Amino acid sequence: MRKFDTFIFESFQFDRETLQAKFYYSFDNWLEIFEEVIDFSCEWFSVDENILGSDDETILDNFLFQLHLALGISYYKLFPTKTLEIKSGYLDDDQIVFWEKFYRNGLGEFFITNEIDPNGLLNFRNSGSAISIEELTIKNNYIESSANFIEWKTLLLWWWWKDSIVSYSLLKDKKKLDLFVFGKIDAIKKSTAEVADEKVLLVKRTLSKNLFKLNQEGYYNGHVPITWIIAFATFVVWYLYWYSNIVLSNEASASESNTEWKWIQVNHQYSKSLEFEQDLLNYSTGYISKWIRYFSLLRGMYEYKIAEIFSKQRHFHKSFSSCNRNFVISSDPQKKLWCCECEKCCFVFLILSAHLDAKGLVEIFWENLFEKPELESTFRELIGLENHKPFECVWTYEECLLSAKKTIKNTGWKLPIILESLRWDVEEELDAKSEKKLENKLLYISSEDIIPEQFKKLL
Repeated sequence: MRKFDTFIFESFQFDRETLQAKFYYSFDNWLEIFEEVIDFSCEWFSVDENILGSDDETILDNFLFQLHLALGISYYKLFPTKTLEIKSGYLDDDQIVFWEKFYRNGLGEFFITNEIDPNGLLNFRNSGSAISIEELTIKNNYIESSANFIEWKTLLLWWWWKDSIVSYSLLKDKKKLDLFVFGKIDAIKKSTAEVADEKVLLVKRTLSKNLFKLNQEGYYNGHVPITWIIAFATFVVWYLYWYSNIVLSNEASASESNTEWKWIQVNHQYSKSLEFEQDLLNYSTGYISKWIRYFSLLRGMYEYKIAEIFSKQRHFHKSFSSCNRNFVISSDPQKKLWCCECEKCCFVFLILSAHLDAKGLVEIFWENLFEKPELESTFRELIGLENHKPFECVWTYEECLLSAKKTIKNTGWKLPIILESLRWDVEEELDAKSEKKLENKLLYISSEDIIPEQFKKLL
């Protein structure tokens, strides 16, 4: 594996006819080069003609520059260098602090997995020219007098997960709601969108072939914060298609760290955390547009509350999934949505078990995961009885513990093998008084969020 000294954000370009953007990166002045293509065209939706007809490219270029920085993390992680050189734009000192923090925290799990010490890495430096104050003012304030600004025109990030379905159930009676998918629309996203009877605004992503080539040659690989990449892609969509709100479905549990590494609190869901969204709001207000509203509608809820709401959305139960392996599973019809082996499957099965009976669970998963002894260790990790919280988008230990306790109580005297094994530990950890107190906490909707007031009324 060849070593590099500098990762470079080279340039980007945008075709106003095809709506394709191309982003270029390199290591050490083109020793290795990368081209990523993002296609913002979508047959169901029309871009505002005033934007494409404008001769002033300053505003759009700023949106694309921010996306250029966000996308770069997929290539930087091949060989994390001390220096990241910016040729495609300019960052002031506060912006550099912002991006260094995002790269460091966003790659926390990656650093652990590859045993890389992040100290001394991630030094952003400019080699492009500084932007003028006049141009920055234009960029930050251009929407204020626009007649295209529609208060309720909302873009909902659409996954195949229960969380985005719950957000949809809360928003569906409002006008101007569109579903958004970044990358590709797989069968599960398509089927859940069909159940919702909504069209999807799809923005297609094509990663550089050289990324996969270097991965095969032994360069580093691992987790990247996809939600943060999507955030900056939605900002471009927000501008091109004139949305007023970008809604996600991240919950309170997403802010809990998994572990610590080299003095960094590592959170698999860092780009879904409240801290991330607050930092992003401050950054976008100062450097992109003060009119962007990017927030998670479910931020004040724990997954336990979300699962309670979702358990009533039965028309989605046979089409949704939260398993991250389902795109590599074979043609077995019982395994198209759930692998029934990973931490995510166990997590969703456990949280729903507190709100659905065994028959309802088996209709979703095709089998009872509590009857699979090989999964006991995973359930113990989720509850906090072994090791650390899995590196997955899973709930807090408290939510898992309460779900296990409620399920054990509701199941009756004949418990599945895993619940029988967990029973003594769960009851020792959570007595009746503590259980009631914890349930009240997890069903409470917190006001610690950045949700606009008109959306809070929906909750």
